Amino acid sequence: MTMRRLRPAVCLLLLAGAGCAEKRELGVDVFSDDTLPARFTVGLTGTLVMALRSQSFYMRPDKSLVLVTPGSLIIQQGNGSATIASLDSLRRIAVEPIGTSPDSSDAVAVVGHSIRLERVGKENRVRLAVEKP
Repeated sequence: MTMRRLRPAVCLLLLAGAGCAEKRELGVDVFSDDTLPARFTVGLTGTLVMALRSQSFYMRPDKSLVLVTPGSLIIQQGNGSATIASLDSLRRIAVEPIGTSPDSSDAVAVVGHSIRLERVGKENRVRLAVEKP
């Protein structure tokens, strides 16, 4: 008898869980253009708040943060732009949206020494462009 009473409750919980889609992170992955790790910095404008993930990182004496590829920049809230800049003038970085499939990464990735990421309003996508030196 108790199993019959529990079945509707379990079914309701399963249906409620099925309706909740897993929240996809909004942001970009940053890689080196070649096999050696690249050092990069991130500058933010606007109200953009980002979480940073990196292979390693350190702080310079001027209090700027230097990250090492591979890394990820995850948008938490706000809008504005971020400039992702390679510190080595000979090493380029590749930036692609989080969740890009390996099959389409060559078509979607933006490669350069300085990449601008932009989020306008509360869009669920980012715009990427190479910045001219």
